[in-house]
Amino acid sequence: MPVSWHCHGSVRGRALAATASEITQSGRADGVARIGAGLSSTELALRAIDIRRQVIEFAHAHPDTPFHLGGSLSCAEIMAVLLGTIMHTGAGDVPWEERDRLVLSKGHASLALWPALLQAGLLSKEDFDRGMFGPEAVIGKQPRRDTSRGIELSGGSLGMGLGYAAGLALAARRKNLPSRIYCVMGDGECDEGSVWEAASFAGHNRLGSLMVIIDANGLQLDGPTSQVLDSGPLTGKFAAFGFDVQQVDGHDVAALANVLTTRSDRPLVVVAHTVKGKGLSFAENDVKWHDRCLDEDGYSRAVAELEAARKEVLDRAE
Repeated sequence: MPVSWHCHGSVRGRALAATASEITQSGRADGVARIGAGLSSTELALRAIDIRRQVIEFAHAHPDTPFHLGGSLSCAEIMAVLLGTIMHTGAGDVPWEERDRLVLSKGHASLALWPALLQAGLLSKEDFDRGMFGPEAVIGKQPRRDTSRGIELSGGSLGMGLGYAAGLALAARRKNLPSRIYCVMGDGECDEGSVWEAASFAGHNRLGSLMVIIDANGLQLDGPTSQVLDSGPLTGKFAAFGFDVQQVDGHDVAALANVLTTRSDRPLVVVAHTVKGKGLSFAENDVKWHDRCLDEDGYSRAVAELEAARKEVLDRAE
């Protein structure tokens, strides 16, 4: 069921709770998110827009706090497709131990993770009601490990997720579990040497249950990735470490869904070419939006642009 955002006012105290309720209503009633769940490209595109809307609601609720908006907006389709139609989340579809795992290595993009987990039935409206700060908070600016809610890794330091994901993949093999491990990273994050140590380990051990998705938006905190540290094509590097390699338009939900069903006896990396700040014209490809506050004018513009994007998706579906 499409989400309607028209009931939102400007009262911040109710914004997160209302948004969480509407996202929940837009998902499948049983919370199941798996291959064959029957979500169409239109539904997945709408989920990505819903994720973007929640990202800006988080920022609007805390106008004096900078948030990592650019990298959260760029990975909305990745999150929507993974948790909307690819993964066996354990939320009613498979036994919990056999669930797939999602490791968000670029933890600063957690603003996109929370609404995707809500859509999948792993987070609740009550979790959102606790807010983002304080001792009772479940969600926040960075993930805090809580596997009961599908939060597999605490975030903060970049370059840690791939090693952790490789360990999960090896453990699943040794336990003879069918689980697949998905690790979402940033292209700027690939500056970290620990990434390549983990890639070497994964390739050497032929961890075929491991899939790495790189949100390749071309920008990082200090500027364009090609200028900060030009490490050459990521595809060639991962291939040299024994990975199978795919590339995809990271904002094309149908193409993402297709490539993310790829199976191999080796680890797979999907380089998803994206736009930092995607969905907000004033933030796209602008490094200033890596970590920034959202003022009232920006919020109003963002709401209008996302509403227009929703209308465009629905018009195309008719």
